[in-house]
Amino acid sequence: MKKQIAKIIGSGLLISFLVGSLFMIGFLIIIDIQTPNHYEDGRPKMNCFGGLQYGIAIGIQILIAFINLFAFLILFKQIRKNKYLVFITFFAGYFLYLLLIFASLSEFSNEEYVIIIPWVNFLVWIFYYFKLIKLINKNQ
Repeated sequence: MKKQIAKIIGSGLLISFLVGSLFMIGFLIIIDIQTPNHYEDGRPKMNCFGGLQYGIAIGIQILIAFINLFAFLILFKQIRKNKYLVFITFFAGYFLYLLLIFASLSEFSNEEYVIIIPWVNFLVWIFYYFKLIKLINKNQ
């Protein structure tokens, strides 16, 4: 059973990272396309940090993947027996990350919230949570 749980959590981490990265990069490309390259008087804009937003997006995805490693605590039988501990360990990374983001609420605009909060990762992670719960309930 531990092997199946580790397989579900590992594939959830990988799929969450890949889908979240593609979504964030796609969203940043859409924003980048809509931003004009010239000022109103015709002078070109100088961008000293071109592409930095993509590095930040991938960095956020890597951070989310690392903090979701708490989910591997479900491999321990004591945690797996308690459904509340399973929920907390599976979503502890997101709770910590959202607490950090909401603590600095005034520093971001609405556009940045779509990028900084990993919505797509969370939806994929919920899918794998229910898949894991189904496996745990089937084996108990």
